[in-house]
Parts: sequence; C-alpha cells; structure tokens
Amino acid sequence: MKKILTAIAALFIFTNLYAEDVKTIDLDTSRLEGKVKAGVSLGYPIGLTAGYRFTELFELNGTLGTDYDGFIFGGNGLFTIAKLKVEGELFPVSIGPGFNFAVEDNDHDNPSYNDDNDSDLHLDILCILRFEYDFEEIPLNLFIEAGAGLRTWDDLGPAGSFAVGVRFIF
Repeated sequence: MKKILTAIAALFIFTNLYAEDVKTIDLDTSRLEGKVKAGVSLGYPIGLTAGYRFTELFELNGTLGTDYDGFIFGGNGLFTIAKLKVEGELFPVSIGPGFNFAVEDNDHDNPSYNDDNDSDLHLDILCILRFEYDFEEIPLNLFIEAGAGLRTWDDLGPAGSFAVGVRFIF
C-alpha cells in the first residue's frame, strides 16, 4: 500500500512540475459552423437524427431509431430545389433518395404465431421530400419530411415514411 501511495504522489508531483510544458491542440471547428445538425425525429422512424450540409445544395442525413417493433437505421441525401419565401422567412425545400434498413421482431407475443423466424429484415428505398426552417436568433432547425417508395426483401411492396423533427445547428 505504501508503494502505491508513493507512486501516486510521485505522479502528482511530476504532472504538476511539467504542466507548463503541455502542448495545446487547437481544433478549428469554424469550417463546420452551421453545417452540422443533430436532434430528434418523431414519426417513422422515431429516434436520433444528424445531418451535414456539404454545400448550399446538398445535405447528407442519418437516423438511428425505432418503430416500436425493432431497430431502424436510415439515411438520405437531399438536394435543395427551392427556398420558399413566406413573409420574409426562408423555407428550404429538398428532395432526394433515402433508405430505411429495419430489423423487426415478428413474435408479437402471440401464442398462435408459429413462424420459426423471430425477426424480419427489410429495406425501404424511398424518395424523400423535406421542408425545413432555421431560426435566426437561436441555432435550431425544424423539419417535416415524407417519403414514398418500395419495400424490399421479405415483404415486397409499397413503403413510406413521415417525420417531424428538431435539430440543433452546430
């Protein structure tokens, strides 16, 4: 025990003696200012969302969430096609391809359900349309988006998504 206490004291003294020689690493985040957004999305899917605006015309977004039956990972690339001006306020309108990859539990707690496969995988390929608004006084972004497309793999058919959300603009 005496050796451990001596080692801790020596480490404390050593770090205090050389604290002035510690190198400072400056992380320049000015290039990211106003380009990164992160927050929550409510709807299908519900979860955490984040986006990065590469240019004034293109933004890449991702979502980690759920539909209450399983886990969903989604992504989209949106191209700004117009900026609606309503009473001096701008509302960008974007459209682009997207996907939702889902792993869902099909058990449904039903004793008569006799499928040997406990989970269902599906991929939704979507066309996403988004309206958004950025507040000028506070760094918040509000959005509403909807998607329509095709569900693939186990249950081929139509697919859709709808979400409203709020994101902090970094």
